[in-house]
Amino acid sequence: MISISFIIPCYNGEKFIFFNIKKIVKKITSLKINYEIIIINDGSSDKTLLKINKLQNIYKKIKFINFTKNRGKSFSIRKGLKLSKYNYIVLIDADLPYFLYIDTIILELKKKKDLVLVDRNHKNSILKNKNLSFYSYSRQQFGLLISKIIFYILRINLGLIDTQAGLKGFKKIKNFNKIKFISNKFFFDIELIHSYRILNRKISLIPVNYKLADNENSTINLFSLKNILIFIDFIKVIIFLKFR
Repeated sequence: MISISFIIPCYNGEKFIFFNIKKIVKKITSLKINYEIIIINDGSSDKTLLKINKLQNIYKKIKFINFTKNRGKSFSIRKGLKLSKYNYIVLIDADLPYFLYIDTIILELKKKKDLVLVDRNHKNSILKNKNLSFYSYSRQQFGLLISKIIFYILRINLGLIDTQAGLKGFKKIKNFNKIKFISNKFFFDIELIHSYRILNRKISLIPVNYKLADNENSTINLFSLKNILIFIDFIKVIIFLKFR
């Protein structure tokens, strides 16, 4: 029986975290696998921590990490990985994007794939909301720009791969703990994909039907000064991977 650590970073998720964790526990239980759930509260300013405490009292297989200030999604994932006890990992955002594809991710891991990615850029993926808001369109174009930079500079050779979708699964390969990850914000995914690609690990790309989030459902503000830090983090990651 496969054993999986589910790592879920969360920031200001008091409105949905309780319901969503109950939902994912129900799903995992139906799959009949060994599991643990690691929730990282990334300096939420709302009542997310209170909700997580309630969840931990209900479910014995929930662990959590609490940061008193926001450290970044990638930083949270890295800390979650250090706490994980299983070799198979599923990373999923707290709002449970692509929830219907969790079964597919796990099935591919059972088929001995080393890294499984939801890929919105896959030729068989379908964008369901055609009339995009300015926010959604901007996020989409930014994602494509990241994909092009990865393709042309890092030469990962998987096409215009979608690195930023919020659902992935992988197996910790030999000496995984010796791989150096430096991203703090949103680009752990790029480092992971690059590391597995240069080691010629088996990678599976999963097409999806999806909608692009509008700004009212996202923690990312296009006009926030924090985007400067995100951009700096991205440049650091690209330079690090290019010349390591």
